[in-house]
Amino acid sequence: MKKIPAFFFLVSEIYLTFAVVKSNSMEKSVTIEILIAKVLDEISHKGFSSIQPFSIGKIEKRMAEFAKINDIILGGDDIYMSAKQLQHSLRASKEAKDLVVSKEELISFPSRRFTMELYYDGECFIYTDGKSKYIVHPNYKMKISREIVKRVNFITASRRIDKMEFNGKRYTKIETDCNDN
Repeated sequence: MKKIPAFFFLVSEIYLTFAVVKSNSMEKSVTIEILIAKVLDEISHKGFSSIQPFSIGKIEKRMAEFAKINDIILGGDDIYMSAKQLQHSLRASKEAKDLVVSKEELISFPSRRFTMELYYDGECFIYTDGKSKYIVHPNYKMKISREIVKRVNFITASRRIDKMEFNGKRYTKIETDCNDN
């Protein structure tokens, strides 16, 4: 059996490990979490990241069903994340108000979203774990590889101040019997 070289990245005092796997097309296999960590690392060191927007996985069944029932146009079957939107989540104005979600929470969002509550506010979907909220636009216009496209896109994340925020009429809680992705 061939040995696979492992590489380590330090991101916010967390060591992330991944292996470069050579296939016939010589592509690298990188997890979504490592890609998010790499974007965040570039932003903290250079102030920006040149990594193109990327998929963090398929939209959930509950989101797709809610969109279909309520005539909400989805920009695809995947949720996308971009360096621009991750940088937006970390901006200074949020930090000054203590609203910034930790890098670790942003990195783990793609896998944790399946266990979060999901709401719709008439414009965007909102995932919440009780202490933070993650905004996802259903049909966001963005540039990918020099082409303008519409995608289901992560917009921003922030700490929740008002614990009663989602009790108002503005939000519709999305519930289904099945929480499959």
